[in-house]
Amino acid sequence: MRRKIEIAQSLNHGYTQHMRKKLVLGMVLASLLLFSCSLSPEQEAYARTLELPDLRLTNATYRLDRGDNEPLSVTAAEISLYHATNKAIITNFTFTQTSADGTLLLLGKAQRAEVNLTTYDATLTGAIRVEKPSDMLVVEAEHLVWYHDEQHLLSVGEEMVSLQFEGNKTIRGVGMDIQLKDGSVSFTQLDEGVIFL
Repeated sequence: MRRKIEIAQSLNHGYTQHMRKKLVLGMVLASLLLFSCSLSPEQEAYARTLELPDLRLTNATYRLDRGDNEPLSVTAAEISLYHATNKAIITNFTFTQTSADGTLLLLGKAQRAEVNLTTYDATLTGAIRVEKPSDMLVVEAEHLVWYHDEQHLLSVGEEMVSLQFEGNKTIRGVGMDIQLKDGSVSFTQLDEGVIFL
């Protein structure tokens, strides 16, 4: 009986040492893995630079003006500027664009926009409304892309867009493409309304 106990203790001791070796080996491998996957201080700082804005404005008005075009004035709940990626994230905002003589060219609103600070091209999302008073044109959508220099507004994917013109005429459809400079409008598919050629 004593021999059986000694053998059992010996086996138990061997098993315990074996498990300790596995545990130590596992901890060493985990440490090496974590160490090899961690970023250098420079990489961490750069990653944080891309994630955190260089400047965050709340309840602010920001004027986008390159000097070669009519400026765009944006009033927003929050404007975050990222200089490394040259973009701005704007939330819950309204915007206006006026000519040199003060004539209102464009106005609108949206819940969010990501704007390229070099070109002023933007992707707008959420409860969008864009108006061009001179043409009595109103666009309402959930997702639009804006090309600033071309004054070109496009809907995205199969998103439904509502276009109101001449004050009381409405067209609803998908695949909207508007050239605001010359007033041309097209849809890939109409859901409601008629366009006369």
